[in-house]
Formats: sequence, structure tokens, C-alpha cells
Amino acid sequence: MNKTIGFIGVGRMGSQMATNLLEDDYDVVVYDIDDERVEALVEKGARRGMSVQDVANRTTMILTSLPTTNIVSDVYFGDDGLLRAVDDEVMLVEMSTIEASVVERIAAEAGGNEVVDCPVIGTPPEAAAATLTVIAGCSEAAFERVRPVLETLGDRVDHVEGVGTAKRIKLANNVMTFGNFAVAAEMTALVEEMGIDARRFFDITSSGAASSAIADAKMPKALDGDYEPGFTVDGAQGDLRYALSMKENADFSAPIASSVAEQYTLVTSAGHGERDYSILPEALSKREE
Repeated sequence: MNKTIGFIGVGRMGSQMATNLLEDDYDVVVYDIDDERVEALVEKGARRGMSVQDVANRTTMILTSLPTTNIVSDVYFGDDGLLRAVDDEVMLVEMSTIEASVVERIAAEAGGNEVVDCPVIGTPPEAAAATLTVIAGCSEAAFERVRPVLETLGDRVDHVEGVGTAKRIKLANNVMTFGNFAVAAEMTALVEEMGIDARRFFDITSSGAASSAIADAKMPKALDGDYEPGFTVDGAQGDLRYALSMKENADFSAPIASSVAEQYTLVTSAGHGERDYSILPEALSKREE
């Protein structure tokens, strides 16, 4: 296959994935509105894309990893967007965590272009280590074409039928992740109010059935007061909002997911939106900073 790939959106996750493609000898054309991020990848051997259209004109497969539904919509449907610029030979691989309806619209309006709905599960360090879980929602033929690229990015690649399916799986996964940590954060704040040492509480509970991968990852940061963003409260709140739109579309009651979203909204309203969501135990306690 042609090893020239476009990568639009090289933030915390995208920059790591683009780096792994470069290290696997792909020719990568990168574009982002943040020129410093682009320059860092150019120094590693990437080629600079001057615009969305420029990337479309120089590649036969384009990966997009963008922060919000609105930005994805602008990149694909805008006057200077991808769907106006690409020819029928370009495969579009949409990796953002966004509402499923948007990637379904991309597929509906893409004409002869193959579209892969392809969110990932993992963190920036996992992206750097190429240990992401990658979910590809597309036809079998499209999956076989994109599989070598995805295997460069993650150590587990799952194929699911239907554009939109992968996004829905990713959003449901994120509700479970954020909900798990919200419960751990709430109980940590509660036991601290009762005079129980939070580190001792975490040490004891992490040895049994209450343990979890997300608590193991986030609670040490919380206990150390380390709120440097890995994934922000605002980011979590956005994902939860997208996920809750699924229950509305399905006419399904999801009171626990709604309660989880309320917790993150509370923390955002307290002014912590740009901090890592490890801040939840602190923000949910009665203590003030």
C-alpha cells in the first residue's frame, strides 16, 4: 500500500500516533492550527501540511484526531473542508471521540471515499507506547486496507461492523471509566471527612474487588495533588455529554450515567475544568484550595 498518510490534529494523542507512524517508516503529512506541534513532528521527519486541502491533495489516507464534534464538523464539512477537497481514492479515518451522528454523516456524504470510524481507547503515554486499543467501524474490505496502519498505533485492533458503532462503544467505555473514578473520588472525599487517611484507604481498597485500572492510574495523582492535565475535567464532561445524547436517541433511561455527568459538571463549575480529572476527590470534598 502507499505509505503516505495525512494526519490532521496532532495534539496530545495525535502527535504520539503520528510519531509512531514516522518510526514505522510511513511518510506522514501533518496539519494542525498549533504550528509548534507541527514543527515538532517536522523535526522528526514529517512533512508540513499547509492546510486541510493541502493534506488531501498529497495523501491517499487521512487520519483525523480532533478535540470536539464542532471542530470535526468544520474540518470535514466546512467550505474548505476535507469532503470538498479529497478525490475518490482517499480513505478517511476519523479517530476523534465525538458524537456518532457526525461520523455517520461523513460516511453518508463522502461519495466514493471509504470512511473508517476509528476511535482509540488509551492515554497519551499509551499512545506513545503504541499500546492503544483501536476500534475500527467499517466494511471488511476497508478494515483490511487500514489494518496495517492501525497495528502501528495499538496492540489491540478490533473490527466492528458499521460506521458509528465504534464511536458509540468508545463513548460507553468513557462513561464507565469516568463513572468508576467518580465513585472512587466521592468515597475518598467522604472517608477523609471522617478522619480516615486517604492514602491508607486507597492502599486497602486497591487490593480487592473495588480496585480498577483507572483508580490505579488517577488516584496516586490525586493524592499527590498532581492535576497537570493528562485528560481534563472539561474533556471528560464533553465526552459524557456526547454519551448522554446516545440515551436520548435510544429513548433509554441511564440515571447512573446522568449522575456521573453531574459530578463532572459540578467540578467544572468550581473552576477546575482545565485541570486533570484526578482533581475530583479534592473538588468533591468540603475543603477549599
